[in-house]
Amino acid sequence: MCFGKFLSYTISWLGLALFIIPLAFADISRPVDNENNPTKVEVKIFLIDVDDVDGASQSFKANVYYELRWNDPRLVNNYSSAQSRPLAEVWNPRVQIINQQRVLKSFPDVVEVSPNGDVIYRQRVWGSFSQPLELSDFPFDQQVFEIRLAVVGFYSDEVEIVVDPKSSISEKFSLPDWDIIDWKVEASSYQIFSDNEPHDVITFSFKADRGAGYFIGKVIIPLILIVAMSWVVFWIDPKAAGTMISVAITAMLTLIAYRFAVGVHLPKVSYMTRLDLFILCSSLMVFSILIQVLITSHFANSDRLTLARNIDIWCRWLYPTTFLLITVETLTLRLVL
Repeated sequence: MCFGKFLSYTISWLGLALFIIPLAFADISRPVDNENNPTKVEVKIFLIDVDDVDGASQSFKANVYYELRWNDPRLVNNYSSAQSRPLAEVWNPRVQIINQQRVLKSFPDVVEVSPNGDVIYRQRVWGSFSQPLELSDFPFDQQVFEIRLAVVGFYSDEVEIVVDPKSSISEKFSLPDWDIIDWKVEASSYQIFSDNEPHDVITFSFKADRGAGYFIGKVIIPLILIVAMSWVVFWIDPKAAGTMISVAITAMLTLIAYRFAVGVHLPKVSYMTRLDLFILCSSLMVFSILIQVLITSHFANSDRLTLARNIDIWCRWLYPTTFLLITVETLTLRLVL
């Protein structure tokens, strides 16, 4: 029994030593030429899919493949084909996705070393990425989404990122309510702190247009019908005060319940979106109709029935016209807040 434990511990320590010893003697310093130019790293990105856009958490989920290529003259060898080596055994540019929140890697951290010293690192990640969204025009908005890869361990004068022109994007995504309008890949630089030297960063960005069909069919049209339902009071005789008040209160309660039902589908932001403004204006209009019913009922019970009926006649045209203007203003014209 003791011999078995001893043999198990020996094998474990031997395996650990075989892993650590090559790292101890590996040269993982940055490869430099005689002129000490920055090491060029070619980056290729392919956006495979976008699974979800969350306006409340200001993030999106994506499936991304990226490939890094550079040359290290110290890795030139006489093998007839490329060899795989652990990433930790060779120098690498330490590229990180700086706007990632929680991602999972699909490939192991290994590189492919060619006989001429060319090194290729391939990785595929899936997860959520942070993205500030401007939702003032929701649900008729357009958004720009970015995936930013940065060299975090070296400055721009040490490592230079070069965009591979073969970077591309999938023709179709899993999101049924977004349409890709445009995309681009560009290299730039950024500073972690204002007094530091810049680091190279590559940004893969794509512009998408939200499809508003879901919100038009499930939110806007039912809301219009609820508001229109409240207009029935203008065709009821002001002497039937009980019936008018019942219709107005029913419309108000229906609208309140509907707002709670659709609230889970709306982005939780501190400012007003187009849809928020439309819902607010609709609520105020239904509430004003309730006030109008109380006024005309009071006139009808105060021997001013003619005045009450004239108010109803005017309201038959005033309210639909006002609501039409609100609908056009909030849903078709650009909202400026």
